[in-house]
Amino acid sequence: MIHGTHNALPDPRNESILININGALVPRAEAKISVFDSGFLVGDGVWEAVRLHDGVLVFG
Repeated sequence: MIHGTHNALPDPRNESILININGALVPRAEAKISVFDSGFLVGDGVWEAVRLHDGVLVFG
């Protein structure tokens, strides 16, 4: 088996969750995004970084 950073153990509680896609709640099995979505193509996303120097918050 190939292991990667997104490996997770199956959890039956996740089978019935709803996913928000562009404001529409859809069952997990039906949740799809376009291969042309910028998050898929270039990895757009929401990121936050906090800089520490010697364990102290730099811009606090």
